[in-house]
Amino acid sequence: MERYYYEDWNEINATIERPNGFKVIEEIDFRSAEEWRGDRVGKYIVYLLTKKGIDHFSMLAEIQKVLRKKVNYLGIKDANAITEQLVYIIKEGDENSIIQEYNTENISLRFLGFSPKKLNHTGNIFEITLITSDFDIIKERLRDISKDPYIPAYIGYQRFGSRRPITHIVGKYLLKRDWERAFYYILTYPFLSESDEIRSVRKLIVNNEFKEALRLLPSKFKQEKTLIKNYLKFGNYYLALKNSFIPISLYLDAYQSYIFNLYLSRKLDEYRKLAEKDNVNVIIPTYYDNCDELCKQIYLEEGIERNFFNIKEFKVSLRTLIRKAFMKVRNIKINEKTNTISFTLDRGMYATVVLREILKGDPRKFT
Repeated sequence: MERYYYEDWNEINATIERPNGFKVIEEIDFRSAEEWRGDRVGKYIVYLLTKKGIDHFSMLAEIQKVLRKKVNYLGIKDANAITEQLVYIIKEGDENSIIQEYNTENISLRFLGFSPKKLNHTGNIFEITLITSDFDIIKERLRDISKDPYIPAYIGYQRFGSRRPITHIVGKYLLKRDWERAFYYILTYPFLSESDEIRSVRKLIVNNEFKEALRLLPSKFKQEKTLIKNYLKFGNYYLALKNSFIPISLYLDAYQSYIFNLYLSRKLDEYRKLAEKDNVNVIIPTYYDNCDELCKQIYLEEGIERNFFNIKEFKVSLRTLIRKAFMKVRNIKINEKTNTISFTLDRGMYATVVLREILKGDPRKFT
């Protein structure tokens, strides 16, 4: 994000106790997922999934083992939060075999009923408790936003990595077919926000001490452990990446998201003068010839060439990215007793982008 803020506000010192202070509730047909009620019959078996402090892909791997089927979901939710969402599987066999409930320390899965069609995910409801002595200022800023509820629809920090913002860089190297750099970017480049233990493990990998790094890595670092095991098995960077725990497409999407944020940053002065913001779209084509002048300028700066976004080695071909330039912040609520704010955003919009606008400052305090 080259342009950092939309409003000219000072920084507020505020933090969030994660995961308990950050709650995300999926919105289905403009109603909370908690309120969804299933039919008695239907093609899909629907569950309410609640997770706490666990990443999407670890959660998905676990519940697919439990349900013994591919699980469909409507969105990837924040790992460092309490989240509620609907997930569903295709109905097959006897209804008596349906798992009614599943609970662990981090995951709760509860059968809700059936649906004859895929679910309509309209947005997400956020409930965020802030630790701050400046809550009165936050209230004033939210009231200002409620009068003009449009904020630049930047793609948020989670897409790039809140603590290690490298996913878009990995994506660029993958698109350049530089498997070695992509591999090492995922595994190395320790950040100060990480523990001393993890930084020391990443330094071992820099020195190609893979077996020792694998021994010392905590189990939650599933992507790193998977890539190291793959490399030790195949001795090949491409094959190590091909069997990635995290889908390779996630890194490619992150790079395209980075291009979107660059474009929006440079167009923001022009866009903010528009009276009607609801239907302003940013279009990021996959071909240079389809770009406008600003898009072409960014593609030249980034070295994006013909067929750049088509990576046949992983059977991934990115589509033209079309995304609103502004998000609308709706249903703003304030609880002064608990210093909790609540608001709803359309699907694909990021609460952390709203928070960065309100709070300014270091995003690590609220992501």
